[in-house]
Amino acid sequence: MSQWARNVLWMLLGLLFAGSILAQVLVPLLAEEEAQGIAEVAHLVVPYAIAGILAILCGQVALVIIGRLLLFVADDHIFTGPALRWVDGIIWCAVVATVICFAVPAHLLSTQGGGPGIVLFAAGALTAGAAFVLLMVVMRGLLQAAISNRDELAEVI
Repeated sequence: MSQWARNVLWMLLGLLFAGSILAQVLVPLLAEEEAQGIAEVAHLVVPYAIAGILAILCGQVALVIIGRLLLFVADDHIFTGPALRWVDGIIWCAVVATVICFAVPAHLLSTQGGGPGIVLFAAGALTAGAAFVLLMVVMRGLLQAAISNRDELAEVI
C-alpha cells in the first residue's frame, strides 16, 4: 500500500471518527425532540439514546482497530498472528452493534407497536449487520490462510 493511500485512509478515518463523536452528541438531542411529539414513548428516550451511543461506540472502536491494522500494514506485520486478534475485535464490534440495532426496534415493536418503518429498520439492521459480520469472518479466514502460506514460504526460503 502506497504512502499516499495510507495518508488518505488516515484522513478518512479521522473524519469518520469526528463525525461519530458528533453523532453521539446528537443522538440524545434528536431522541428528546422525537419524544416530545410522541408522548407514549417519552419514557424510552434515555435507554434508546444510550443504546444509540453504544452502537456508535462500537463503530468508533472498529475505526481505532482499523487504524491499528493500518499501522501493521505500514510496518509489514499484517500477516502475523496479532493481526488476527485485531480483526476479531472488528467482528465483535460488529456483532454488538448489530444486536443493539436490532434489539431497539424489536423492543419498540414488542412494547409500543409500530409501523412498517420500524419493521424495515429492524430487518435492514439485522441483514446488513449479519452480512458485514460474515464478510469479516471470511476476510479473517483469508488472512489466516495468508499467514499460513507466508509461514510455509518462510520455511522453504
